[in-house]
Amino acid sequence: MKQRYQILLISFLGFFLVLISRFFYWQVIKSPQLKTQALSQIYKLEKDTPTRGDIYSSDDFPFVINDYGYKISLYKPNLTQDIDIILNQLESIHPNFQKENETLLTKFKNNSQQLWIDLNTIFSLEEKNKLNNIDGVIVDLVENRYYPEKSLASNLLGFVAHNSQGQNIGYGGIEAYYNKQLQGKTGFIWSPQDATGKTILTKKSWNSNSTNGLNIYSSINRSIQYQTEKILNEGIQKYQADSGMITIMETNTGRILAMTSAVSTSSATIDPSKNPNIANLFEPGSIFKPLVVTMALDSQSIKNDYICPNCDRPLSIGAFTINNWDNTTHPNSDLKEIIKNSDNIGMSNIMSNLGLKKFLDYYQKLGLNKKTGIDLQGESKPTIKTSWPEIDIATASFGQGIVVTQINMLQAFNTIANDGVLVSPKVVDYFKNDLDQISYPKTLQNTQVFSQKSIDEIKSILKYAVNNSVVSSLKPKDIEICGKSGTAQVAVKGNYTDSATIGSYIGFAPCDKPKFTMIVTINNPKSSAWGSSTAAPIWFELAAKIYFLL
Repeated sequence: MKQRYQILLISFLGFFLVLISRFFYWQVIKSPQLKTQALSQIYKLEKDTPTRGDIYSSDDFPFVINDYGYKISLYKPNLTQDIDIILNQLESIHPNFQKENETLLTKFKNNSQQLWIDLNTIFSLEEKNKLNNIDGVIVDLVENRYYPEKSLASNLLGFVAHNSQGQNIGYGGIEAYYNKQLQGKTGFIWSPQDATGKTILTKKSWNSNSTNGLNIYSSINRSIQYQTEKILNEGIQKYQADSGMITIMETNTGRILAMTSAVSTSSATIDPSKNPNIANLFEPGSIFKPLVVTMALDSQSIKNDYICPNCDRPLSIGAFTINNWDNTTHPNSDLKEIIKNSDNIGMSNIMSNLGLKKFLDYYQKLGLNKKTGIDLQGESKPTIKTSWPEIDIATASFGQGIVVTQINMLQAFNTIANDGVLVSPKVVDYFKNDLDQISYPKTLQNTQVFSQKSIDEIKSILKYAVNNSVVSSLKPKDIEICGKSGTAQVAVKGNYTDSATIGSYIGFAPCDKPKFTMIVTINNPKSSAWGSSTAAPIWFELAAKIYFLL
């Protein structure tokens, strides 16, 4: 009897523990899920989608605004006409409708299990009004990005597309970098509903209001951007180049006035989400020389009356020999002649005086070892060597064996134009919300890299080089220019090739209190290998057009 009593007690306790654990499971562990399910039956959740912010040029003209259209979807169970008849009707309203959706429609018609399809074509209001309520054709209002200036500044703006979750987000350029500010904050509305799903207006609803995206006001000058794109495209064709890039910066602020890249008609199309001006690494070549001279002057490694001691012969370093680009020598060259003649031998001697430690210190101060922090998506970080054989130190003096992005090089050279002060490049001036309240993006602190004395000396050298070199004939009248051309060989599998070069020109105008600093890079020009005869003409033509726009 006692044993039966113990069994009964144990069974009762076991049952009680199971019951308590189930209660704990449903009331504690599963409570949030059950609460959500209950609320979903009593309330319905609706999204309050914000409007994406617009993007404007420096003169407040819209680069990107929102436009509205109508998305077409098909639902097979509700179709009362043959699908081909319906598609022909849609084609008559919107020409090329079937071509735009060819792949989607083929799969939809051939797959009996697929009942619903969203189509690519966006119908205008006028087209939508011609649909006449076709059974099985669902029409939804959608927001699109509209570009009043067509493709102008497209590499800067980026674009908006669906991600894997079907959300609209920015890709590339401003759209991606400032996606959070542009897209705003989504709101939600919880409304009580009856058994049929209709809203019960007599009961209280709860909502969290959406916040529209901020409008962005950029530094891009429309007129300068247009001239930059036009002249670069003409230059690529004229000099039979594979591609090219131009970036123009307001000297004392770092504001980007224009930036563009282009490829020849025979080359591959540029990826719209990638901006070569901030993503592609290249060896700068001789446009780097003025920076090294300024380093040497500023560190007092040389004086401004420096005379090259052995520029009468090629320079031998171990098994290597450094020659000038035309295999000539320039005995007893001073700094002005070294820059004017783009003398590699002279630069190697200057670098020897400067030394690796001081060179790398200035290299870091100029930001050449890191990203500039420009407010565009996709900037690449330059690489820097960890090992420096003597020959590599020498060739770095004329921009060989080091790699930077175009925006890196422009930022560094702009330090010469801006009285020795390094400023960070930026594309966005400010934000404005629906209440016209203005806010500003974060900016990096300016840094004094070179002394005013060193800057005055290098500006004098650059002015002399422009007025007395082969580019002097390109110089527009009444415009003072300080600049330098460069040509870099392209490294292929660790070796330099003579079949491909990168021609560049970099400079600013006027030399005192410059309005702008600009770099032009031309990749693999066929008409001439030299930057002085490809990139330089483009630079000077563009400078003449934009000088009086600022």
